[in-house]
Amino acid sequence: MKKTKWMALLLAAVMTLGSLTGCGGGETTTSEGGSSEGTTSADSGAEQVFYMSSGSVVVGLNPITNTTAPDNAAHNMICDTLVRNNAVEGNTTETVPGSAESWDVSEDGMTYTFHIRENAKWSDGVALTANDFEYTLKLMADPAAASTKGWLFDGVIVNFGEALYSNGKTPDDIAVKAIDDKTLEIKLTHPASYFLELVSTVYPVRQDKYEEWGDAYGSSADKIICSGPFQVESWNQNTEMVLVKNPNYWNAENVKLDKINNRIIQENATAVQAFINGEIYLAGTSDPNWMKLIEESGLSTGETVPGNAPEFLMFNLNNEYLSNTKIRQALSIAYDREAMVNDLYNGNALAIYSTMPDTMMVGDTPYHELVGDKNYFVKQLQEENPDPKALLIEGLKELGKDPDPSQMTIRYASRGTNEFSKKMAEWFKQAWETTLGINVQIDMMEWNIMWDKIDAGDYDIACGGWGPYYNEPSAVLTLFDPVNGYFNADKIGWVGEDADKFKELCDQAKNIVDEKEKAEVYLQAEELLVKNAVISPETLSSSPYYVAKCVENYPITTNGRIDWSQVSIVDAE
Repeated sequence: MKKTKWMALLLAAVMTLGSLTGCGGGETTTSEGGSSEGTTSADSGAEQVFYMSSGSVVVGLNPITNTTAPDNAAHNMICDTLVRNNAVEGNTTETVPGSAESWDVSEDGMTYTFHIRENAKWSDGVALTANDFEYTLKLMADPAAASTKGWLFDGVIVNFGEALYSNGKTPDDIAVKAIDDKTLEIKLTHPASYFLELVSTVYPVRQDKYEEWGDAYGSSADKIICSGPFQVESWNQNTEMVLVKNPNYWNAENVKLDKINNRIIQENATAVQAFINGEIYLAGTSDPNWMKLIEESGLSTGETVPGNAPEFLMFNLNNEYLSNTKIRQALSIAYDREAMVNDLYNGNALAIYSTMPDTMMVGDTPYHELVGDKNYFVKQLQEENPDPKALLIEGLKELGKDPDPSQMTIRYASRGTNEFSKKMAEWFKQAWETTLGINVQIDMMEWNIMWDKIDAGDYDIACGGWGPYYNEPSAVLTLFDPVNGYFNADKIGWVGEDADKFKELCDQAKNIVDEKEKAEVYLQAEELLVKNAVISPETLSSSPYYVAKCVENYPITTNGRIDWSQVSIVDAE
């Protein structure tokens, strides 16, 4: 951004501050026509409306097939899971009852029995039952349903993977059974300490509506049935989604907010301006100028916590150049991650050299501690190969290609067309062309188009990221299972001996109880993935996140989901 343009925006924002009324203003009209100062909107009788923004559109609200980060965030507002893994203060989480008021775990840790609340209902008043969760999980295990996260339960729920991948079982064979309307039994293949976290991501769908609406389920406001604290009032995919309190939610009387207005604002600067103007109540930014302006306004509280969603480059091994390990390794070590943090994120991110955030746990101990910090494989590669260009040339020779790097051209698919995505694409292009001497072609495209390209295997290098569904190494590693992972061989082209060994190690780790032994097996798997540069870990976000002072019960944490039934608005003075 040019300096003159930045100063104009800054001046406009500062001028706006002088006329701000904050969240709800200093005076709130009550239902009796009086006024109150410094009270909650709920106490005053005023409607509680929470204004927020998303940087990306919600693709759809079918929990079976729509699971991007914006989709999941919306599902968390409108769907109730068996249990909820809620974010709480202090950058921690807690597992609390959801639709299931309680659950029992067998002595061997392999049978979970959930007891559904008597007053659990769908938004149309129909009872929410154990049969709904049985139907949902069996639908996720049906290959014809094309579930985007069914793979998470492969090797976890008995017969789930065999059904999902048509290996001698059908969805009716998976070990999920509604004993009666209020009792759900799930049998596991092995004890899994993370199972409650995992099941907290199963957003239920209702059979009659799913069959009635078919592919249109979750595609528009009139094709959505909700079970959570909110329901969809209106939805324009590229503009905004408006949610209102679900009167049939089992805990509706304790839900504080009446409405959530979620605007789509793709440019960060625009979103920050909206936050400063009091138009939305949440904002995150890595721009030091915006950070200073927000902090000086005194309108919010801010906190920085390390993210848990690793960003990484994906290499398509079907590309003639990227089929070679040394060429991929050269690309992985040829860019300076610390410089990337400073140049692109203004220091508000963490460079990573492993697929695992340091907050990743195996049992009660951080993974990196259990393996003695031997998981930083990118650093190992850098130490072993001080000249990335020489490594690249070795790879070209192994392929029988011209050893002159300038004869090599590679495509980089951008993850969006906004200013940050353009800046990142140019940054990688400069880094690789300067360090390696290759040619980089930037293919600018919207982020959803990029994911379509990845699904089709039509890319060379793409920048991806993943927010783990639970806090254990398998939540990241199994993404790259060449057969059953989300980023399987069809998407990244990883096949052969190393890929087979990787899958074997991930499967082996499932049945290991000893934490140290389990971590060591994960380490071997990660070495195959990262040191062989099937992917290239980049960064973890750590930008400050700001919440308007009028907002209560919205903790800023690395893991867990917001408990929207507890968020409320307090009128500022």
